[in-house]
Amino acid sequence: MFDKAVNSWLDGYRKIFDYQGRATRREFGSFLVIQFVLFFVVAIISSRLFGGSSFMSTIIATVVVVASLATMLPYNVRRLHDAGQSGWACLAYIGFAPVIIGVSLAMVTKEKNNKYVVDTQA
Repeated sequence: MFDKAVNSWLDGYRKIFDYQGRATRREFGSFLVIQFVLFFVVAIISSRLFGGSSFMSTIIATVVVVASLATMLPYNVRRLHDAGQSGWACLAYIGFAPVIIGVSLAMVTKEKNNKYVVDTQA
């Protein structure tokens, strides 16, 4: 189970520019949990190495946040496709990111084929 979670997290980075296809709730949830843990581990390490409010600590945190958002957006689009929704709903990230992430995580998978993706493994 842990190896599937790690593979789901790695898929976020492997498919960083892939807005096609689908992502299950388990894959997306695993990705979010590992990203969350990784962010705190990096924050703790950088604050211990550079001091909590140092410039370098801020730069490291910014890089991690930008990398997280860059991978989260296409992953969330694929999650919305799995639920039969348009990926354009992610435009609401501008002001409502936690709400959109929570809703897309809670959405149930629709039929194998929908207007956003055709299941070729059937």
